[in-house]
Amino acid sequence: MIVRNLIFSSLIFLISFGAHAVPKEQSKKKIIMAVFAHPDDEAGTNVTPLLAKYAREGHNVYLVFATKGELGVAKHANIPPGEPLALTRAEEAACACEHLGIKPPILLGLGDGSLSKTFTGRPLHEKLDSLFRTYNPDIVITWGPDGGYGHMDHRIVHDIVTELVQSGQLSKPNQLYYSGIPTENWKQTPNFKTQVRKIVENWNTVKKEYLTVRIKCTPEDTEKSIAAMYCHKSQYTTEQLDDIKLWMLNTNRDTVYLRPFKAQEKIIYRLF
Repeated sequence: MIVRNLIFSSLIFLISFGAHAVPKEQSKKKIIMAVFAHPDDEAGTNVTPLLAKYAREGHNVYLVFATKGELGVAKHANIPPGEPLALTRAEEAACACEHLGIKPPILLGLGDGSLSKTFTGRPLHEKLDSLFRTYNPDIVITWGPDGGYGHMDHRIVHDIVTELVQSGQLSKPNQLYYSGIPTENWKQTPNFKTQVRKIVENWNTVKKEYLTVRIKCTPEDTEKSIAAMYCHKSQYTTEQLDDIKLWMLNTNRDTVYLRPFKAQEKIIYRLF
């Protein structure tokens, strides 16, 4: 068991970007990359049905996590902080990707809760810059400026991804989208039985009219996303995961909502 864990850890944390390189024969397919802070962020943002959809259609879809999530201790799991929890969360991320039918996760290996502690966010900037230049994704999806419920690691991921794209120094991505939970749907969420309710109550939602990209997904895609969400057992009890399932079904329904980075392409010369 110890040997297996060491091998798995080495594969996940020390693997080079080049090992994920896309073969030339697949170059005509789109490369879609969803970038988040912690393993399990993808479930809360509700973008996973979209990832399953495009993977099913033959595109190359990746989930990127900035941190190891090694401080996200949950009492029920009885896993100590540090590398034991980091390894568990890496395994859970791999489980989620497998259920979604997408590529194995890319873990950047930064410290949990550390992204906003450096003066300029340089470590994450350098890792994401290298990642984007290596993969040349056509489309990137990440947190909106709200960071979901405001977690600073979430907000920093949004900031650095946006910073790199808006610089114009990358050949790609040429499309950037922010995840968002429609305020109108959020108001209709059910009463939750667990502490998931506290997260939902503090969620920073987005008025639906700003979420102008609306991707319909099939029931099959939704089922894959729910199965992927249940991989994150170190973070949530079964009862909490049941509540997150309700959250996903009620806020998403059959649609993933996104806000484009390029809100207006027409050039104007007056504010009013």
